[in-house]
Amino acid sequence: MTSRLDPDLVFRAEVPLPIEGDQRSWDGWIGNLRESGEGAGRGGLPVDAETRLHDVQGLLRRLTLKLRDASEEHVLLVIADTRSNRLAVAASADILTAMFPVQPRHALACLASGRHPGGSALVFL
Repeated sequence: MTSRLDPDLVFRAEVPLPIEGDQRSWDGWIGNLRESGEGAGRGGLPVDAETRLHDVQGLLRRLTLKLRDASEEHVLLVIADTRSNRLAVAASADILTAMFPVQPRHALACLASGRHPGGSALVFL
């Protein structure tokens, strides 16, 4: 993942939610991002990663609550590029597209140039 980021960006792993006593954390945080249009964020982007995608609705509930509780608007969801994960995403494309409207290529191009993708994105790596 970090090899695809602009060298000026900062990647931190296991970043706790900013709530005293909350045990949840983001799998990663990309910092020093430049704004990329309306609603781009505040210079950072939380990252969550999934190696095996089983319960898409459960994943979306968990991410929605983390975004709300962390006062964040956008997230980068990184999913392991496996056949079963691609099938799970394809089967749930309608609900995933609603939560992750930014196309993967656009999101990765923005991150490679140090910019916020301007919304939530789902990428396979």
